Formats: sequence, C-alpha cells, structure tokens
Amino acid sequence: MSLPLSERITRLRQDAMGRHGSFALDRNPFERDVALWRAARPSLSVVQARAAMLEELARIATLRIYPHWRLAGEHLPDQAFRLLDEKFSAHLARLAELGVTEQQVPELRRRVAEWVERGRAYAIGEIMPEHDLGNSPWGRPNVFMAGGWVENHSVRDYAKVLRLGFAGIRREIEARMGRADLADPDYPRQENFWRAALSVCEAGTTLGRRYAELAARLAAEASDPDERARLAAMAESCSRVPAEGARTLHEAVQSLWLAHILTCGEDGINANSIGRLDQILHPYYRADVEAGRITRDEAVELMEELACKLYLDYEVQAIVLGGLDAAGQDASNEMTRVILEATRNVDFPRDVSVRLHRDTPPDVVRLAADVAARGGGIPFFFNDECFIPALADRGIALEHARDYAPIGCIELTIPGKANPHAVSGWLNAAKCLELACFGGSDPRTGVQLGPATGPLNDFHTYADFAEAFWQQLEHFARRMVYRCNYGELAQREKGPLPCWSVLTDDCIERGRDITDGGALYNYHSVCFLGTANTADSLVALKKLVFEDGRVAASDLLAALRANFDGQEPLRQLLLRRAPKYGNDIPEVDDIAAWVASRFIDLMDGFRSPLGGRYFVHLFSFRCNVDFGRSTGATPDGRRAGEPLAYSLSPMQGRDERGVTAVVRSLARLPHRRAAGATAAILDLDPKLVQGESGVDRLVQIIRAAFGMGVGQLQFNVVTAERLRQAQQCPERYGNIPVRVAGYSQMFRLLERDLQDHIIARTKHTE
Repeated sequence: MSLPLSERITRLRQDAMGRHGSFALDRNPFERDVALWRAARPSLSVVQARAAMLEELARIATLRIYPHWRLAGEHLPDQAFRLLDEKFSAHLARLAELGVTEQQVPELRRRVAEWVERGRAYAIGEIMPEHDLGNSPWGRPNVFMAGGWVENHSVRDYAKVLRLGFAGIRREIEARMGRADLADPDYPRQENFWRAALSVCEAGTTLGRRYAELAARLAAEASDPDERARLAAMAESCSRVPAEGARTLHEAVQSLWLAHILTCGEDGINANSIGRLDQILHPYYRADVEAGRITRDEAVELMEELACKLYLDYEVQAIVLGGLDAAGQDASNEMTRVILEATRNVDFPRDVSVRLHRDTPPDVVRLAADVAARGGGIPFFFNDECFIPALADRGIALEHARDYAPIGCIELTIPGKANPHAVSGWLNAAKCLELACFGGSDPRTGVQLGPATGPLNDFHTYADFAEAFWQQLEHFARRMVYRCNYGELAQREKGPLPCWSVLTDDCIERGRDITDGGALYNYHSVCFLGTANTADSLVALKKLVFEDGRVAASDLLAALRANFDGQEPLRQLLLRRAPKYGNDIPEVDDIAAWVASRFIDLMDGFRSPLGGRYFVHLFSFRCNVDFGRSTGATPDGRRAGEPLAYSLSPMQGRDERGVTAVVRSLARLPHRRAAGATAAILDLDPKLVQGESGVDRLVQIIRAAFGMGVGQLQFNVVTAERLRQAQQCPERYGNIPVRVAGYSQMFRLLERDLQDHIIARTKHTE
C-alpha cells in the first residue's frame, strides 16, 4: 500500500508543482542571450561556441536554493533570444547585472541574430520542391514529417559522471589528446571537438562549485540549527560532485541531478531521459546500507525528492527499471523496488517504465502492477524478449542491446552509446491508403501528391489495389528518408551537441561530436502510424468491394469525397460488416501485421549518410490526432479529420471483445522486429483491477501478453464518466493523471481534442 509522504516531501511536492518544475522563479530572461553573445566569437567553431555558451550559462545563471530541499539545483535558463523579440523590451538594468553595458547592446543583438540565422540556414542547399510533396511542418502534418536533426531525445552516460566526475572526464580528454598525433590528417577535426569537450567539463565543475558556495554562504547566515545543518550538508556534497566521483547514494543523486541540469541546458528538457536509474544507483545504495549510512526508508525519501526535482507538467524524462543485465541475468535489485515505491508515494505523473522478462521476480511485477492499477498510466511495461532481439538483429552488440532504455515516450536507445535520432520521421499509412483510393491525388485539395496509380474503381482485385497502396507508401517513405538524411547532414554542420557527446561512447576516443559520427551506434528511428485504420480499411475493401461486391467502388469513392454526408447507411455497413482490428480476428490482424512488417522490411534497406540504419517505431505519439486532421474519410468508416488510432491500439471504440481479444490481436504484430519499440494503451475500468484480486488480474494480463510476444503496454485505469466530469468541471475533477500517448499528464492540462480522444477509447470491463 502507498505510504503517506513525510511533511518535508509533501512541501517539496507542492513546491515543485507550484513552480511547474525545477525552475528559479526570478530567472533573468537575458542570461542565455548573454551567454550566447560571449560564446559566439568569430575565433570559435560552431561546436566550441555551443560548449562555450553552456560554460557561460553555468557561470552566470541565477542560482537559488529553496526551503526544505536537500538536493541543490534548478534548471538553467531555457528562454533564449529574448533580445530578438520586438514585443519584449530589453531591460538594460537586467543586462547590466550580467556585465553588459548599454553601448554593448547593439553588438549583443547582432551576434545573437547571426547565430540564430546560421542555425536556420540551409547547410547543403535548398530542398527541391518535388522531393517534399506530402511533407508538412510540425502541427500541420499530411502524409509524412521528417527532420533528421535531433536534440534532447537521449539517454546520456550519467553513470560515468557519478563514477569519474567532470574533472575525471576532463583528465580522460587530456590523456586522449596527449596520445594523438599532431600530423594525423584527422587531428584538426579531433582537436576542435576536444576543446569543446573541455569547456563542457568546466561547465559541470563550475555549476557544482557555485551551488556549494551559495549553500555555504546561506548556512553561515542561518540561525536555525536544522537549517544550518541542511545547507552545510548541501555545500559539502556540491563541493565534491559533479566535479569528482560520488561516494554515497546522496552524492550520486546530487551528481546525477546537476549533470542532468547541465545536459538540459544544452538542448532543452524535453525527452532528455535518465535511463536505468536502479542500475546506476544500486551500487551506492548497497554500499551505504552495508556501511550503516542509510536506511531503506531514507532511500525511498531520497527517491521521492528526486521525483519532485524531475517534476514537469509535461513529463518525458524517462526512467526505466528492471530488465536483464549484460550477461542476460535478471537485473532487478532493491533500488528497483525503492524507486517504484517512491513513484507510488508521490502520486503525480512520472515517466517511469519497467522492463520485464520471463525471470523477472514476481514481487517486482506485482509491485509495478499495483502502481499501474492506481491509475495515471504509470509505470508502463517493455518486453525484453522482443526488443533485445530486435536491436541485436540490427547491429547492436548483444550485451549492449540488453542495456537498452526508452527515451521520452517509448523510443529505444543504448544509454551513453548511441545517437538514435529518435522520432526522426513520421509516416501516415492511413493517408497513403486514402491517396491510393484516389490514384495519388488528395481528394480535399486536388493536388497530385503521390504516384498516379489509378483510382479504386480501376482495380479488379484486392491484391492489385493493395500493391497500389504499397506504391504510395514506399513513395513517401523514400521522401521521409531523404529528409532525415538531409537533416543529419545539416546538423553535422550547424547543430553539434558537445555535452551529449562528452557523455557518449566513443566520442572522446574518436574525437568527434555525436552529430559527426562520434557515437558507438548511429541510427535513425522513424514512426509508423495509422496501422489499425489502414488494416480496417483494407479488410473492408477486400470483403465488401472486391469479394462480396456489396459496395461499388465508385459509390465508395463518392461517399469518401463527401465525408459520408448523406451516406450514413454505407458508413454503417463499413463499420459493422467488415471485421475490425483489436477483436482477435486473424483476417484483419494479419493485414495489420503485413503492413507493419513490410514497412520494417523497407526501412531495413535504407542507410543514413553516417551509415546508420533505420529502426521502426510502431508508435504515433499524439500525432494520431494531428495526422488525423489532414486525413480524409477512410474506408473503415472513419470520418475526415477524426483522430487515427493511437499507435498499435485499436481504433477508439472498435475493440468490443475484451482485453484478451485486444492482446491476441496485438500479439500478431511484428514487435520482435521493431527496434525502435512498439506501443499500445489498454484502457481499463477501475473495477477490473480493484483490490488484491484486481492487481493479480493485471499481472496475469501483462504476463500473458508478453508471453505471446506483445512488445509494450501502457494502461489507463479510469472510467469515461469520470473523464467527462473532469472535462465539464476541470477545477474540481480535472486533477487526475491519465495516459495520453506515451506520456502521462493531468487531464485538465490536455487540449480538448486529446481529451475527447481519450474518452472515446474503449474502457474494458472484462
């Protein structure tokens, strides 16, 4: 059962949620501008300037230590380039605090503007318009979106910081530079990176030292003995970490948190994830317990405080627990249980998942299920027996594949060893199906987006139409890959990430930034969405148009163009007389598997400029709503503009045969080949998982699903009625966490269309 929080942690929880995260309330809005101005010197390369900006931020950022906290550190300023916003007047007094005179302001503006324009400019020439048809910017997706440029979607080697500290990493860089040959043709490139890496290490040591100095000063001023002791202990910890290696669990957590602040200062907080926290911290916990320095309850409280430090309204700083170790043995430990208990106790949205395999201890599975049964979608579950083979089959060494961790929502990486280019591209299979029906032309705009394969009424067999659909899909998949490759090349020149690189093997050894081939593994991960709607549409065409002849192709095309206006009987025929994915019907499930498998085959054949492979996410994030807006009516009976199904979940409301049927449908899909991970949300009525017997039932669902080969599961435990209450009266009822789309969030904070989508999903009662 959940234990009550201590009075101190209750206050920290309120403080974190009140500030919407670990942010100083009185941040100077110009700190990042000034740091960039000082860093963007003509004498520095792009990678050196970016590292220098981080070093300047660590030196000038406003530091605050709030009451009751034992962990020091608030996020570095992330609101950059305020001087370029004409609506935001430059307050000279605030700039003067940072050492900028009134005479220097024009030069500051000029340098910041030049840096911003340099980042926006094309690096390898303008994209040809014909290569970009069907691509859309974020928020207005059409057939596909692609970037190739990746920031913050990562798991960095925090364990290395805990082990060596930034001073130790600095010594590693200096030793590597000492072994280098000045006449090596690659030495200028290597030296360029190493100089940037040294700046990153200086930033890390500076940040800890400044917090130590602030805590010591406040301790000297404190009159209350307890407050003086709290601040003195904080000063002692920060005087050591993250500069040097951690010796205790508290130092390890403090070091990890300050390193996390630093990395987020480089490229933002979004999806900068933590990784296998129980594996990182357990050696320190075990040593402390054996030495009598900490009790288990104190460790739980420390994890509760870290959870409060990590709190954000939109939270995708992923932590994963359990799983296998490098030797293939169960890696669960006491910190696995401690972190799960702390997650349950703080009771707000956290990005925590659990890796399971056939030998995961039953008490770990049950504890995780107990937390999930309480609602909020936490934790979610990954199947090692799917994703380890998927990664190993695509070039990841087996011992490294066993160390995988999710980023943000569900995207997989190898912590501290990979540049995964997570969610590098998105392809909408349902839009490709719509285009296939109209011969490659978008019926809403009349624009010929895809190849002219001929309209639906030109085809005499289902097999021929299915091949036309595939031609549309492959056409846009190739353009998505082109854009990803373009973005990779552009980022190599314009957007290096020296802090991420310092905490990734083998960037230091190779002397290369992570964007320039420094990581041990380099690949792109692309999202494939619309699987359920595509399968439902294809089976409807197969049965009702081509096999039974109950629907004329020309009539269907007219109904789709009209968005079924005046054609409700036809829409109901499509909805009711064709099988639907998610009900354990092999005929439609096998079509879903064919679509997903063939896409994985296609992606397996592509390579990036750095020789990286393309891994597949069978995952939509919230883009099922966004892509749904630009997808017209489809042959499954879905109206134009309605959301697509989430990831591999059935279309909302169509799974009518219970949880077991959904699981059986999911199990027919190629989870063991999706090296980027798969995702599905099961919405359960709270009565189904209520009490001890309900938790046992949830354990059985998870074990059975994973035994059948399902790769990943997330759970919402809530009724539609409760969500409608929250929608109608958010101030009174809306403060409940729900699983949205690979992340959890308070229901009241969601946009109306997302709320409607979650309400519409089937709430299983059996």
